Amino acid sequence: MTNSSLANEGNGSTMAKCGGSGLGDSTVSLQATLTLLYAIIFPVALLGNSLVLYVVFKRQSMRNVLNLLIVNMAVADLLVTIFVMPWSVSYLFVILQWFGGIFGKILCKTIHFSFTTSLAASVITLMVITVDRFLTIVFVWKTCLNLRTSKVSLVIIWIMSIVIMGHYLEVFKVNQPLKDVGNDNYYCHPDWQRMPAHFDKFFNVTVFVALYAFPLILMAILYSMIIHKLWRERIASGGDTNINSSKKRVVKMLITVTLAFAVCWLPLHIMHYYIYFEPETFTCMSSYLVLMSFWLGHANSAINPVLYVIFNKTFRRAFLQALHIESFNSIHLRTSIVRVTSDRRSSSPFTPTKTSFKNGNNNEESHPYTPPISNSRSHKEIYAYGKLIQRNEHSKSSNSCSDDGKTNRRSIMVVMDKMTSV
Repeated sequence: MTNSSLANEGNGSTMAKCGGSGLGDSTVSLQATLTLLYAIIFPVALLGNSLVLYVVFKRQSMRNVLNLLIVNMAVADLLVTIFVMPWSVSYLFVILQWFGGIFGKILCKTIHFSFTTSLAASVITLMVITVDRFLTIVFVWKTCLNLRTSKVSLVIIWIMSIVIMGHYLEVFKVNQPLKDVGNDNYYCHPDWQRMPAHFDKFFNVTVFVALYAFPLILMAILYSMIIHKLWRERIASGGDTNINSSKKRVVKMLITVTLAFAVCWLPLHIMHYYIYFEPETFTCMSSYLVLMSFWLGHANSAINPVLYVIFNKTFRRAFLQALHIESFNSIHLRTSIVRVTSDRRSSSPFTPTKTSFKNGNNNEESHPYTPPISNSRSHKEIYAYGKLIQRNEHSKSSNSCSDDGKTNRRSIMVVMDKMTSV
C-alpha cells in the first residue's frame, strides 16, 4: 500500500523488456511536478484535520456521535499527512535508500504501518458512520451509538486496524541488500519471504475485498435506503423541505466523502493488482501514472476536511472562528441590521420634521410634520417589539449550550417575521 511496493518487481530483466525505463528513472520534471502537488495537499491536510480536532474538542456543542467519528477519520488522515507524505517526497529523490541504526528501523516500520493502519481505520469508520446514520434515519426510534458507546467504538476500530495491518511491522526491514556488489547503502523495503508462500498476493486480495469492495457495496445499499426513506418523508410531509433538511445535509456530506474515498483509492488498488499479479506489465507503466495513483490516495487526507467545510455549516462556522476569520454572510447580516436600524430611526413617524412653505404673504412658515393616522402599529412599536424579542433570545442563549451565533440569527428572523406579519 506504499511506494515501497514499487521495488518488489523492478528487476533488471523486466526493465530491459521496456527499454530500460524503470520506475527508478525519476526525471526532473516528475520530481518537480509531484513535489509541487505534495506541497499543495500537505498544508491543507495538516491544517484542515488539525482544525477538525480542535473545534470538536474545544466546543462542547460539537461533541456528538457523528463528529467524534469524523475526528477519528481526521486522526487517520493526520497519520498519513505526518508520516507518509514527507516520505513519498523523499522517495522521488532517493527511492528506497534509508539510514541504519535502531532509529532507522523504527521509522521505516512506523511509516508503512501508520499508512496501512490509517487506511483500515478510515474505511471501518466510514462503515460505522453509515450504519449509524442508517439506523438513526430509517429506524427512527433505534439508537446505534451514543457518546459513551461511540468512544468505545473508536478504540475497537483502531484495535481492528492494528490487527489487520500488524504484519507490516514484521515485513518491513532495513538492511544492505546490495553490499555484495559494492553498494553499502541502507534500504527500507518489505521482505515477503519472511511470511508464508504467496502471502503478499493473498493479503492484497483480502485488503481489496475487505477494505474497498465490500465497504463500498454496503455503503451504497444503506445510503440508497436512506435516500428512499427521506424521499418518502418529503412526499408525506407535503414537500416541506425544512423537516429533514439537516438530515439531508449530513447524508449529502457523507455520500460525497464516501465517493471521494472510492475515487481516490481505486487507482492505487489497480496498481497493486499489477504489482503482485502482473509485474511485467506494471514495470513497463509510466512513472507518472504509477506515482500519481499514490499521490491521489494520499490526497484523500486533504480532501476530507475540505468537504466538511463545504457541506457542514457548523464546521464551516467553527473553522472560520478558529482562524479568526468572519464569514461574508455574518458581515453582510450585521451590516444589513445596522442599515435597517439606521433607516428606521431616521424615518420614524415620531421624528419631528419641519416642512417649509410660503403663505399668501410670501413669508415662510414652519410646521411640524404630522404623521398620517393609521390603524396599524407604528414602525417604532414594531422595532421596540423586535428588540425585546432579540434581547430575550440573547439571554436564553447565554444560559444554555447554543451553537455560536445560531440563536442570534434566529432572533433576527423572528423579528423580521413579526415586522412583516403585523
